[in-house]
Amino acid sequence: MPATRKILVVTDLDATLLTHDYSWEAAKPALDGLKEQGYPLVLNSSKTLAEMRQLAKELDLDSPIISENGGLVAIPKRGGWQAGHGFEDTDPDFLTKVTGLSREFILKTAHALRDQEGYRFSGFADWSVDQISTRTGLTHDQAALSADRQVTEPIVWEDSSTRWGAFAEKMAESGIRTLRGGRFIHLMGTSDKADGSRTVRSIYEASEPEVQWTTVALGDSPNDSAMLDCADIAVIIPHEDGPKLSSRASQVIIAPYPASRGWNVVIQELTEKFKKLT
Repeated sequence: MPATRKILVVTDLDATLLTHDYSWEAAKPALDGLKEQGYPLVLNSSKTLAEMRQLAKELDLDSPIISENGGLVAIPKRGGWQAGHGFEDTDPDFLTKVTGLSREFILKTAHALRDQEGYRFSGFADWSVDQISTRTGLTHDQAALSADRQVTEPIVWEDSSTRWGAFAEKMAESGIRTLRGGRFIHLMGTSDKADGSRTVRSIYEASEPEVQWTTVALGDSPNDSAMLDCADIAVIIPHEDGPKLSSRASQVIIAPYPASRGWNVVIQELTEKFKKLT
């Protein structure tokens, strides 16, 4: 039998760990508690690896990163991870695995449909860094990191709902999903945040086989549903006007507050609970 029980915390970022102004300060007590107990924190977001690398450094994390809605999994080169099949040495700091489609293919397909059928939408590939900054609220430097995409394309749909259905169907015929997030619709392959979570859990199970792992996933939007459903414990972070999703996980917790404040409360409670079980 495994000698140790640990929680593996997998979290969305925007409106979950981060506030609307991208602050995680309200979650610092819980973040410190995770580090003290040796419970890993894995960031799982629609953000790019370039963006998340910066945040992981701020948080002093040495855990894997799941970026672009599960389409890319990155493992730090240091640490002796049992990465498994499919990881490549494509980054100075990480081994990476593409689980989705390339952005090049997604853009070629979407833009061909726009040219042929006259669909009205625009996305990161159409905007300058300054325009991305305006639309996202990111600084210029942060927007540049957000534009550095490998497997997804965020868009804003500017056409009718009827035309959206036809566009989404044509994209699906090419194996491209259309996933609604908090601010954008993400064009991406069939992989999702749940696939990234399962990949990372398998890495931890291989690297620390003596540990009995419990996955705790936290999210706030429908984009997080699959990730929460595949977790042992799903934590729904509400918006100011209440929760925006449900979960089929065996245990579901609704945080008492939005964003990092609610994140902090629930993770502190779970950390204390699992300390007593160890």
